[in-house]
Order: sequence, then C-alpha cells, then structure tokens
Amino acid sequence: MSFSDVRHALTSESATVFQVRQGAAESKLYAILDACDAPAVPAKVDALGESRGISLYKGTAEERYADIAPYLVAVDDDVLDWILTTLWGDPWGIFVQSTASLDELRSHFRKFLLVSGPNGEEWYFRWYDPRVLEKYLPTCTDDELRAFFGPVTSYGVSDPSAGVRWMRPATPQEAWHQQHPPRISFRKPNA
Repeated sequence: MSFSDVRHALTSESATVFQVRQGAAESKLYAILDACDAPAVPAKVDALGESRGISLYKGTAEERYADIAPYLVAVDDDVLDWILTTLWGDPWGIFVQSTASLDELRSHFRKFLLVSGPNGEEWYFRWYDPRVLEKYLPTCTDDELRAFFGPVTSYGVSDPSAGVRWMRPATPQEAWHQQHPPRISFRKPNA
C-alpha cells in the first residue's frame, strides 16, 4: 500500500496558551465565538467593529439570532486575553488557523451552517461548538475533510488544563503510520 492509497485521518497536537499567543502574533489566528453559550460575545464583537469581527449569519437570520449567533473574529493579544478571562472555562467556540481573510473565511464557514434533516427539514448545524466539532471531524470522509477544512490549516479547541488542542488532517505519511503501528519495537542491548 502506498502513501497515496491511505485514508487521511485526523491528527491533533496540544499547544500551551503561550504558544497560541505566539501563533497569533506570527500568523493569522481567528476564533468563532458562540454567543449561544457565551452571552458576552455580541457586545464584544460590536466593540471590535466589522473589520475584526462579523456574524456568520446574514440577513434575517443575522438580525433574528444576533444573541445566539456564531461570530468570526480576528484574534490578537487583546481578544485572546478577553477569551481567556471571560470565556475560557465554558464551551465558548473554537480557534481557527488560516492565512485567508476574514471575509474569505466567513464565506467558507457559511457553507456549513445548515444541514438537511431526515425528513428534508433544515437545521442549523452548530459545528463551531467544540463539543460538536470534536465528535464531527472524526466521522468525516477524506472529501468531507477537504471541503470542511478548505482554507483552514487547523481547528483548535480549548483544554483548560493543557491549553489548546489543534486538529488537522494527517499527512499521508502520518495516516499510514496511524494505520500501521509498529508490531515490534527494537532496542539495543546493554552489553
């Protein structure tokens, strides 16, 4: 079996809050803040302004559900400090690593807000809730992962005891090693 034949699995890596802060300074870091579980979110996003934070909903849904909507925000030191002091222990949302712009990410994420139920009814899909994301991603096929990640390098969920756990598709080599763990281990004798 070659690397190209292997199903892409997910891989996860832990990062400390200090490492997340460094990442925010070095590259583009975003968060999707879930106002449903964090009522302080809409006021914070309003204070940031539209160039730094925006609802994933548009039109009537944006107006009707402003108090419980998901909001995409660019994360800098101030926003990260606010998340840490105001939201951290709760299921507040997720981090996103990407080099895409705020508008490009909003457009990408809006594709996943609605799903069809078994009888054809439309449901809002709260994938940005860390409890949902952690259960959803491992069920995805390769094509679903590619579509869902799109311009996103990795998704991060907070772990109050360890920092942030980043999830991304495994490279073909990582996936192969996940599916083919060593059956024996070698070691050099002492003498």
